[in-house]
Amino acid sequence: ISVILITLIGWLSLSFIGKRLLNLFNNILKRIPILRTIYSALGQMTETFTKTDKGGKNVVLVEYPRKGSWAVGFATKENSGEISDKTKRNLINVFVPTTPNPTSGFLLMFPKEEVIYLDLTFEEASKFIVSAGTSNPD
Repeated sequence: ISVILITLIGWLSLSFIGKRLLNLFNNILKRIPILRTIYSALGQMTETFTKTDKGGKNVVLVEYPRKGSWAVGFATKENSGEISDKTKRNLINVFVPTTPNPTSGFLLMFPKEEVIYLDLTFEEASKFIVSAGTSNPD
């Protein structure tokens, strides 16, 4: 029954009526004060991780948590504003997910010159992280 329900919801979301219902649901969530903040942040995060501008170059390798140790992360944005002004450095915001649950992790800021961009898709990097490194990307 679960598979049938999920299939129906997926099919409905692709149809004209489904798109209208999703828009209605989005608008309702955007009007509820606490949920609005959480929902919009999750939407921005999802969009950042799945968009493919800059050739999809948001999977990075950073030296963390100490020199000689490396972690795969996702570059989310070049830092600007007060943090950049106070540090007087070009910093890149990097989300380093935990294994095997990539929905939690650490937001870290690295100097631009210390961030190594990888030729991996978001999906390849996620698979590598969830599998605790047992599934090496090609």
